[in-house]
Amino acid sequence: MDAAQTVARALGLLELIGKHKRLTASQIIAGMDLHRSTTYRLLRTLTQLGYIRKDKNGGLYSLSTKILTLADSVQETRDIKKIAQPFIEELHRKTQETIHLAVLDNDELVYLDKRESTKSLRVVMSSRTGSHAPLYCTGIGKVLLSGLPEAQFRDYLKNLRLIRYTSNTIAGVKELLEEIDLIRRQGFAEDREEHEEGVYCAAAPVLNPAGETIAAFSVSLPSIRRTDSLRLELIELVKSASDKISKAVG
Repeated sequence: MDAAQTVARALGLLELIGKHKRLTASQIIAGMDLHRSTTYRLLRTLTQLGYIRKDKNGGLYSLSTKILTLADSVQETRDIKKIAQPFIEELHRKTQETIHLAVLDNDELVYLDKRESTKSLRVVMSSRTGSHAPLYCTGIGKVLLSGLPEAQFRDYLKNLRLIRYTSNTIAGVKELLEEIDLIRRQGFAEDREEHEEGVYCAAAPVLNPAGETIAAFSVSLPSIRRTDSLRLELIELVKSASDKISKAVG
C-alpha cells in the first residue's frame, strides 16, 4: 500500500466514524470494505495519534477532541479574514495599492485575501487568494518568520533552500537572520524586489492578545513609483493598520 492510498483510507475511516458518531470495529470493516488486518492497523495508528478513541467497555470507536483542534485552526483562519476585512478595505481606500493578507502554511505563506490596485500604473502580480509564496523573500513572509518561536524558526532554517527569484533575493542564511532581527525590532518588513522584479512591499503583522503573530498583510506597488516620502507614508499606514487589526482580534 503506497503512502497516498494509506492517507486516503485513514481519512475515509475518520469520515465514516464522524458520520455515524460511534461504531464497532466490525461495522467499520464493513463500511470501509477493507481487509480486517488493514482496518485494525489504521484504527491502531489513528488511536495512537489521538484522532480516535475506543470505549473500553463497549469497544466502540469515536472521534477524539483532537479533531476539534484542526477545526479550530480552520475557524481561526476564517475569523482572521473576517476581522481584518474592514481594516484591509480602509487601507486599500487610502493607498489604492495592491493589498494582501496571508497566514503561515507549513514552510510557506498562503494568501487569504487580495485587493487589486486601482491606479493606472500598478503591479501585476501572480498572487491570488489560496495561492502560496515563499517566506524568506516576501514582505508578508518575513513578517511571519519574525513572529515564529525560536525553535520553529530554527527548524525552518534547517530545511530552507534559498532560491534566487531576482538579483535582490536574500542569498544566505546570515543575511536572512540579520533581516529577521531588524523586522523584530522595527515591527514591519519590506520587500525590495526580492520576489518579483519591479515590486516593492511594506508589510506588518496581525497579533493575538498574547502578542503572537497569527497573520500578516502588505501593501505592494511598482518600485518605480516608490519615493522616500511614499515609503515612509506606507510604513506608517501598515503599522497603524497592524495596531487596529490586532486590537480587533483581541
